[in-house]
Amino acid sequence: MLGGLEIMPAPAVIDPTQGQEGWKSAFSHEDEIVQPGYQRVYLKDHHIRTEFTATERVSFYRFTFSRNMEAQVLANLGGYVSNVRMENAYVERKGDRAIEGYFSTTERFWGGPKDVKVFFSAEFDRPFKRLDGWTGKERFRDIPEIEGDSTGVTAIYDVLPGDALQMKIAISYTSVENARNNLNKECPHWDFDRVHRESVSVWNDWLGKIEVKGGSREQKVKFYTDLWHVLLGRQKINDVSGDYPDRTSGTREGTFTDADFKIGTLPKDKNGTLKFNMYNSDAWWLTQWNLNVLWGLAWPEVMDEMSASMVQYAVNGGLLPRGPSGGGYSYIMTGSPATNLVVSAFQKGLLTKTDRDTAYKVLKKNLLPGGMLGDADDIRFYTDNGYWPGNAGITLEAAFQDYALSQMAKAMGKNRDYRFFSKRASGWKTLFNPEQNLVFPKDRNGNFMHDDPLSGEGWVEANAWQATWSVSHQIDKLASLMGGEDILCDKLNHAFEMAEDDDFVFAYNDGYVSYANQPGCSNAHVFNHAGKPWLTQYWVRKVGKQAYGGTTPDLGYGGHDEDQGQMGGVSALMAIGLFSLDGNVSQNPVYDITSPVFDEVTIKLDPEYYSGKEFKIITRNNSPDHMYIRKALLNGKEYRKFWFSHDVFQKGGSLELYLGTEPDMQWGTRN
Repeated sequence: MLGGLEIMPAPAVIDPTQGQEGWKSAFSHEDEIVQPGYQRVYLKDHHIRTEFTATERVSFYRFTFSRNMEAQVLANLGGYVSNVRMENAYVERKGDRAIEGYFSTTERFWGGPKDVKVFFSAEFDRPFKRLDGWTGKERFRDIPEIEGDSTGVTAIYDVLPGDALQMKIAISYTSVENARNNLNKECPHWDFDRVHRESVSVWNDWLGKIEVKGGSREQKVKFYTDLWHVLLGRQKINDVSGDYPDRTSGTREGTFTDADFKIGTLPKDKNGTLKFNMYNSDAWWLTQWNLNVLWGLAWPEVMDEMSASMVQYAVNGGLLPRGPSGGGYSYIMTGSPATNLVVSAFQKGLLTKTDRDTAYKVLKKNLLPGGMLGDADDIRFYTDNGYWPGNAGITLEAAFQDYALSQMAKAMGKNRDYRFFSKRASGWKTLFNPEQNLVFPKDRNGNFMHDDPLSGEGWVEANAWQATWSVSHQIDKLASLMGGEDILCDKLNHAFEMAEDDDFVFAYNDGYVSYANQPGCSNAHVFNHAGKPWLTQYWVRKVGKQAYGGTTPDLGYGGHDEDQGQMGGVSALMAIGLFSLDGNVSQNPVYDITSPVFDEVTIKLDPEYYSGKEFKIITRNNSPDHMYIRKALLNGKEYRKFWFSHDVFQKGGSLELYLGTEPDMQWGTRN
């Protein structure tokens, strides 16, 4: 939701006022290199090889020219790029090899603060011949500065074949001075290859927290690409100094905020180290079924950091973000979904970078009138009547968030709150339609709004078939309403059978089961909690292959709604055979077991958070046809449950699974 400087090397004869259509170049994926921490592409029309690497706050480019030319490096600071418009730019020349300035980002697709300024400091490793610029269709030569709405600058160089030119850009969301300090602190040198090595090393370390053996090459490529997505999607917005933009106050106008701009400073420990960082984030909507589980396995510090950051937003502005942008609120999606993140971190003992009492206070506030959960009158109606007026999707989402907070309240001895939120967490039952054996939306008068289980009316990017199973905390209650576990499993199994020919992938609101979007991402794991774990094992393998198995850009994430790592998170959990239907928010957080696609999975445990060294999942007799768990050993002892506790996991150990072509209908059928 935030743009950055748009950079393009090109021959100087190209007129920058023509925009992207004028300066774009053909390229080929055949000679492109893309890795975590590095990219290289040859711009065929411009005869320039472009390489790119980065530190946390500094982008580092190396341009290598294959022709004798007068070249330019364009820095565009105006116009609509991706999901945001850049305007109100200012650029100042600093000597003969640097530029500094800022621009505003506005009109972002998902709302948020109306105006988020991006400050930058950029340097070249060679003096430029001159600095030109443009505003709209007007060009300027050899300028000291420039400003405007459709503005950019272009550094001019004379180059020979084989010449290389390097450029570094640091950004800040607080000031030009902090951008310059970020540049000087994070990348004070011009050794591109060193930064490349360091960046790749960081990613190797992070991705290497989970090591897999066995499986096909495509499965490994997909798995580590999943992990890359899972770790990539959230961006630090504070400077190395600890300064960060605070836009949590102001007047809300729909999904936008006419926000006040303040600069906050993060707390430091006695050694002067930042206690945590502040982040931009895509929506936390329904992350209980992916990121909240996966991060806690191998990257517990990420959960700790994100939780502390979200709590700090609420301390600053009162609201717990759904998806923060530029230091403020975007109001993307529905409910107060960060509740599940923070509670999950708390229950696993990972909430160390923020005070738990403060965290509880802001979580509770945001589920009550005046909080992020929704309109105050709707919250009161929900509290009194058990359902969200006009929306079954928000009802199920809010009920789960209530359950999460009730579990935290119980753990902290807040029994009155425990009873209040537990009661609300059960209110969804008022939407159960016994004629359809599914959940349907009701209006304010208590009437069902329709009887079409495939209609998206009264849902959030879902329908009754897809989302009835979202009551992860009370599958037993859902089974009881339906008439028993067998009936529930038969109905859900029918949904999967109806979706199989379409690879379990549908557009919003369409289809019986859709792994293209968050509301359906827990469905295959529901059978574990309804007495038929072999159906979970079967459908997890099917979905993992058909919806998530592709390794081309248009396949592998259910078609469209990856949302910065959420579909990748579900895919990765399926691949290693772990899940948590309740997102680890219960007092005794557990992991559900399915059959991994790899022969061996080693999760390296973070010693700052966990007492053990590693947890291994070893799979015997593994193959595409061997998807059913016939036998399990937990730390060498026979194990008959479909779940094990987080406490067992964090101590380290091993889970050994023996697979076969036929299910063992006794294994894992009872808690």
